[in-house]
Amino acid sequence: MLNRRIGPVEVRDLEPWHAEELAEFFRRSGADLYEWLPWESFESAEATLPFLTRFAEGRGADNRRLFGLWLDGTLVGGTLFPTINARAGTAELGVFLAREARGRGIVTQTVEAMIAWAFETRGLRRLEWRCSPGNLASRAIPQRLGFTHEGTLRQVFQVREDLHDLEVWSLLRHEWRG
Repeated sequence: MLNRRIGPVEVRDLEPWHAEELAEFFRRSGADLYEWLPWESFESAEATLPFLTRFAEGRGADNRRLFGLWLDGTLVGGTLFPTINARAGTAELGVFLAREARGRGIVTQTVEAMIAWAFETRGLRRLEWRCSPGNLASRAIPQRLGFTHEGTLRQVFQVREDLHDLEVWSLLRHEWRG
């Protein structure tokens, strides 16, 4: 299961009762992340609560998951399955991480654990990573973990007024080296 220590971070479900903690994270780090995230400003508990509630309900419905990443007791980011389609055997992966927590292998180790969980525990057959071609940090993750670049969807991802292209990367269960 993913609720455990992975490398230097504690990985746990990010729950509705973490709304103020997530808002504090975005007050500290949002300016560095909003360029790539479609979410409006999440700098209040009122703004983060509906988001966290949707993921908690999605966990119950088995169609999405959201995990917080705590480093030395401070929330420094999250990893998520924005979509899980158990019937089709597919899921999408995503991450967000504060600048001060980068470069420590946190994302790589956590995403590896997510992949193992998806393939080995949930029995999924295909994982996708979607990112803007300009988000070089996000783009490096599927490259590092052996995903295949399948193509680019043009102008499909809206971040406030801007439309971004999205690269689609995939990893099939039989390709996983874990």
